[in-house]
Amino acid sequence: MNHQTTQPIRRAGRLVSCGAFALVGAAACLIPSDTQASYAEPVIRVEEDWVMVLYEPNDALTTPQFYTVMSPHDHLDSFFAQVTWNYREDPDFTPGGMQIQAWDTEYLVTEKSFFAEMLSGSAETVRWTQSLSTDGSKLTFAINNGQSTTWGTFGYPAENMKIQATAALPNLNGYNPVLSQSNSGISFGSNRVDSLTIAEVRYYGPSGLLATDSSPKVVFDRD
Repeated sequence: MNHQTTQPIRRAGRLVSCGAFALVGAAACLIPSDTQASYAEPVIRVEEDWVMVLYEPNDALTTPQFYTVMSPHDHLDSFFAQVTWNYREDPDFTPGGMQIQAWDTEYLVTEKSFFAEMLSGSAETVRWTQSLSTDGSKLTFAINNGQSTTWGTFGYPAENMKIQATAALPNLNGYNPVLSQSNSGISFGSNRVDSLTIAEVRYYGPSGLLATDSSPKVVFDRD
């Protein structure tokens, strides 16, 4: 039997995940302001490198199911992107694959679904890069550089796995990786996961790469 997970984000009665706990109807997790850096020029693109290490997936139960969140702000009270992994939730729960979603607070703006296969490889590692970029009028979320045993390579080219929303946002200076870390997690089957980590974050301005943060940000660790 497939099990439908309680979703991290909903259009009505939003749930915001703060680490291992779900706060029903709560405000977004507070993010320390000193984690945000200042740069000589505006940040217009941010990339996060993610690594999911599986311990013992079980395709009969569609586990594990996990989700990642990324926002141009240090809160979820405006636009943010969410990816559901190993399940799709809109319009109805469907096991396997993944779904990229664009949200404006509790309202689902748009979504795209990919693949149908369920994670099933023992000790499989899934790697990908998720990014946010702005041109001042459109905000783009994309996944690229994906590698896994179940889904093969994905996000090549990045144009294939992206969503956009209209947003008058001149820069991404409000982005904070701690929000991504605190609002992502394992929604079902955490016993089948070794770890979920943001391995590296890169910040880009109009002239190119501004900074690289290589300190691992652990979302989940079985140990």
